[in-house]
Amino acid sequence: MHLQLRRIMLFVEDVEGVAAFYERKLGLKVLTREPGFVDFDAGDARLSLHSGQASACRNKFCFYVEDVSGARRELVARGVKMGRDPGAGPGLKLCDGKDPAGNIFQLSNRK
Repeated sequence: MHLQLRRIMLFVEDVEGVAAFYERKLGLKVLTREPGFVDFDAGDARLSLHSGQASACRNKFCFYVEDVSGARRELVARGVKMGRDPGAGPGLKLCDGKDPAGNIFQLSNRK
């Protein structure tokens, strides 16, 4: 299993307002813009803005891994608290986990 920090996701109420800050004030380039989601080029990782709160967190570290289910199984075997297995098959696969302090991180096959 090889995890790569791919993005830092911030959950915000006003995606477009916060996006304007990162785009206009900090000069980050927008890579993807969808309703409720903006993805910026921030060097080796991306900065993503997501509307609302899908969970009890405000920030999430997202690690890229090709086989999300396999990485999840390996982490569970190591005693890491993980969400449900996204299963096999095509498409976007995501699985959240928690570190000992309760911080949420995500495994994702989204590049």
